[in-house]
Amino acid sequence: MTDYVKEFLEHREYAAAGLYETPDRSLFYRKSLALRRYFEHCPIPEYKGKPLYPSGRVSAGMTFGPSYMTGINVWPNQKFIDSAPHLFAKLQEEFNVYQSCLPLEHCVAGNMHTHSMPNYERIVYEGLESYRERILKIEDKDMRDGLIDLLDGIFTYIDRCVEYLKSVDADKALISALERVPKYPAENIYEGLVCWNFIMYLDGCDNLGATARCLAPLYRGENIVPILGNLYENLDKCEGYSMSLDSTCPELSLQFLDAMNRYRRRPMIEFFVDENTPDILWEKAFEVTRRKSGQPAFYNPKVLQDGLMKRFPSIKEEDVRKFCGGGCTEAMLMGLSNVGSLDAGINFLLILEKTLKEKLSASASFDEFYEEFIKDSRAVVDMITAGINKNREMRAKYNPLPMRTLLIDDCIDRGVDFNSFGSRYSWSIINFAGLINVIDSLLAVKDLVYDRKKYTAEELLGFLEANDEAFAAEARKLDIRYGIDDPFVNSFANKLSDELFSMLDGVELWHGLGFLPASIQFNSMAYAGMDVGATPDGRRAKEPIADSLGAIFGKDTEGPTALLNSVTSLRLDKALGVPVLNFNIQPDFSDDVLKALILGYMKKGGAQMQISCISKEDLLDALKNPDKYGSLVVRVGGYSEYFNCLEEKTKWVVINRTVQTNI
Repeated sequence: MTDYVKEFLEHREYAAAGLYETPDRSLFYRKSLALRRYFEHCPIPEYKGKPLYPSGRVSAGMTFGPSYMTGINVWPNQKFIDSAPHLFAKLQEEFNVYQSCLPLEHCVAGNMHTHSMPNYERIVYEGLESYRERILKIEDKDMRDGLIDLLDGIFTYIDRCVEYLKSVDADKALISALERVPKYPAENIYEGLVCWNFIMYLDGCDNLGATARCLAPLYRGENIVPILGNLYENLDKCEGYSMSLDSTCPELSLQFLDAMNRYRRRPMIEFFVDENTPDILWEKAFEVTRRKSGQPAFYNPKVLQDGLMKRFPSIKEEDVRKFCGGGCTEAMLMGLSNVGSLDAGINFLLILEKTLKEKLSASASFDEFYEEFIKDSRAVVDMITAGINKNREMRAKYNPLPMRTLLIDDCIDRGVDFNSFGSRYSWSIINFAGLINVIDSLLAVKDLVYDRKKYTAEELLGFLEANDEAFAAEARKLDIRYGIDDPFVNSFANKLSDELFSMLDGVELWHGLGFLPASIQFNSMAYAGMDVGATPDGRRAKEPIADSLGAIFGKDTEGPTALLNSVTSLRLDKALGVPVLNFNIQPDFSDDVLKALILGYMKKGGAQMQISCISKEDLLDALKNPDKYGSLVVRVGGYSEYFNCLEEKTKWVVINRTVQTNI
């Protein structure tokens, strides 16, 4: 036993001790053993009388514990750090070797983040014990031994949980279920949900995946709404993210929506709809919407699933049906993919600011200036994709993830770690931030400098440098703007989005199928704007950038249909990462009108629409009287959040959105 093991054990840091039991073996094995030691000794979660276990926020109880991003994470524990600084420094030195090399100004909403979701379905119907036979076929001894250790550690943890539940006289049905799952296949829908919940906690409470569709074969008409409410509450309290929902089994999907009707924030439901979606599901979805929960978001499965297969022909049709947005809403396949979500976020408005300062005065025509912006954009895209590839290579070397290697196909069968891209599919998603600001800014430059020649290039640059309010007010009122279904603007938006999104076409990804663009903003709208001075679209210096693919607030003045037509003028078929649209409406909307708008939008290629149903007056009142609105939830950029939890600038972005009327 090494001195480090003895010292960590003295501090009851069992996971950290496990890292040093076999210092000469691979990092994959050492992390696996660390996880086993954690599960053998970690505090058992408190039973709270809920139908699922664990429930609520589960504290690691130690400084070192599981994490879905790093495998083993360092949790805040100043007492340990103060009492054993040399141990903390040792772990930091050895396990924080990998650091992203991307420039922070182009990490809008993401910097080599990797959300994912286990293959819940396989575990529910096969059980984890069946994985042992596949693991034993792995040639790499360290990976084989590590996964067996991890599996045995999980089973020890399950046994510890069951013994604890018996000791506190917990519900016998729950005890019986955990004596069976997730070790063995579930035999009914309650066991399926107990299994799903337990695996969610093992994975770090990231995403729920396609729960309803996968559990439909176990459904026999039971009322599971209270159990679903518990599942939702667990994900929410652990700061988890999304879940997809379709109409494979309408009666079951109705219960999933009804559970959200009683619960408010997360999971963010991605509701796949089309003209065949039963009326009863539309009615329930709109009932939930009226509760001012920001739920559900509406998704076009045809655009997203068919688009992925067209973009990446190696994806099998039966696999693409497992599409589910992970993290906020980034495109991935449940249990089969390793997706950089988001790997980076390119601030195109920052690029435009540079092009304006360096190239506008020397450009004899708008077309010449436009091409300079495209060149500058391509240079940044090339830099970012090269950086992502470097990061992926470094992460594979220095950050193996045994838990996700166990839970996500085909890592075991290939004998390759998840972070070395052993999963069946892998791609990288890059957020394209500020696109709408760029569209309106370029149109303003074309109109003011080149077409009407109202200002010289130098005069316009002077207004921007001075952050001139009079110029900003004039620019915000220009007739040529995105969001009003202007044919020329739509044509220009189509051209620009095509050129920018196409910059990722054919770019080689280190161990993966390729890159996908997305447009996903949340509080990133505010901090991305802090890097950028005043811009020709009427945005003042340091103000937030545009809200994903919606119009700049106050500019979409021609109604909801005009806005949706403007959005579908973009090359959404290329932005498969996913392209987010926030859509604000009044609570007195008509179900039939909103349904027609959603389906019409999707027929024209719209991929996703998320709806906040609250008046501007209520939002302003919530700003002044937060205590009255503790449960008010709004959609931000792919996720739902309590309004009171948003930063001040993000609150104003939500308040200033156009609330669509006459719906």
